[in-house]
Amino acid sequence: MAIVGLRPQPVSDPEPQSPENLRGLVQDRLAETAPSSDGLLALVAREALLGPGKRVRPVVAMLAAAHVGGRAEDALDFGCAVEMAHAASLVLDDLPCMDDAALRRGQPTLHRRHGEDAAVLAAVALLNQSTRLILQSRAPSEARLGALDDLTQAIGFDGLAEGQMRDLRDDPVQRDVVALRRINDLKTGALFVAAARGGGRMGGGDADDLARLAAFGEAVGFAFQLCDDLMDACSTTEALGKDVGQDQGVTTFVNLWGEGRVRAGMRQSLARAAEAVGHDSPLTTYVLHLFRQAQLGR
Repeated sequence: MAIVGLRPQPVSDPEPQSPENLRGLVQDRLAETAPSSDGLLALVAREALLGPGKRVRPVVAMLAAAHVGGRAEDALDFGCAVEMAHAASLVLDDLPCMDDAALRRGQPTLHRRHGEDAAVLAAVALLNQSTRLILQSRAPSEARLGALDDLTQAIGFDGLAEGQMRDLRDDPVQRDVVALRRINDLKTGALFVAAARGGGRMGGGDADDLARLAAFGEAVGFAFQLCDDLMDACSTTEALGKDVGQDQGVTTFVNLWGEGRVRAGMRQSLARAAEAVGHDSPLTTYVLHLFRQAQLGR
């Protein structure tokens, strides 16, 4: 049976590298591109960027490049740029004016260690550096500009910033399934869409490839948000290395659907992701493995 959206890989690179190897490439490249100057701003930015993490979004970008017939390494710098934007968003999410989080990845949050001023400025600097990294990459100019458009859209009025504003300020009474899904698509899905679609651009994908990768990213993003809601409600601070119970008093899909239906929704979203790029695609294999590790997709 033919796998929809799956292209054969070029002879020179018949199989994309394993996700663990790709993660190692990302780790090394992030260390190279992190600010090396002295001073508090560079220190805080390095801590935000180089702390423990799975590097899911850059690995997705690199697997997307390989999926459309390019090399995974074609999307390395773009993937690192996405990770910079993600790291910046976490710093901002943790601030007292937003989630007021005390822990992130098992450590005190950056604003608690270094002050709110340093945390905000480090986030801004990382967002700026993500743009520069894409512009300075060796990819063809059309691919660079298209990927940059994908990422900046995911950050601004059609992505993270708008989603966070709605999450903070929307009337809880009006937070039904449709409104909550829109918030989740903006806060979480948009960056996954950018990672997958931008990675496909860097690999030379055509319009059909990019549409399928965008559908993959949207479905994976929703599954991740459902997983995050479930962990906040059901896990512990010790297990996650970050604050739990942050959603108390806030309507989430756990409140609207209950735990069982949320788990079913995760499975359905992952099935849609697989349909978009192919059930045998390394992209599908990778994200399914992540959810099995979390033991929440059962």
